[in-house]
Amino acid sequence: MGAISGKTYLTRIPHERGEITFQHPSFKGTYGSLAQQIDADGLQRPTSAQTASLVYDAFQNPKGKYETEIQKILKDFWLVEFNGNLYLPKHKGKEVHNGVIVEANPTIENGRLVMDRKALTERLKKNDPSVKFVPFGYAVGEQSTYALAKNPYIIARYGEVGADKIAYLASKYKRNPIVWSFESVDSEIVRMSALDDCWYFDGMWLNVGGDGWNDCSIGFAFGVKK
Repeated sequence: MGAISGKTYLTRIPHERGEITFQHPSFKGTYGSLAQQIDADGLQRPTSAQTASLVYDAFQNPKGKYETEIQKILKDFWLVEFNGNLYLPKHKGKEVHNGVIVEANPTIENGRLVMDRKALTERLKKNDPSVKFVPFGYAVGEQSTYALAKNPYIIARYGEVGADKIAYLASKYKRNPIVWSFESVDSEIVRMSALDDCWYFDGMWLNVGGDGWNDCSIGFAFGVKK
């Protein structure tokens, strides 16, 4: 017989056509160690869309106990999303090239994010909903909240409803949001996804990170209850 104590769950969080539950407290670590901790607790790794729902709900009651904690993570660290980004260079011989493949819950091996172009291309052909391709040309850097909601890369990562939630979050800051990504690459690059906010003397803004390293940054993530 076993018992689990000290667990709290963040419940009744609207997500897609239902609700989602996150375990509290959050986990802390690099991308790979976060995945290991979440897996060890029998939880799901939070995708970008699920993370958007969590943060959006936190902003509905910004002075709540747990909501304040989530906002503090955004301010002081990173809120890690388990969506991988595989950036591809121009290559006329490749069917999928010159853009980014976004994968929900990508493979992690030896603590590092692994994304295989050939395997992901096959999944794209089969219309796997967890894999999306966005050609380069989408807006990167600072942009309006309206542009953020319509940004093809943001939609691929969060879904249309999730993109609207991210744009709503961005609207709560004084300055326009910034999308950290690439306009082009010379070779294949794999990067993680994360959210945080930043400030300068004239105000704060939301960072939508799609260029984070696998094992350098310490971030936080809330595991999703299955």
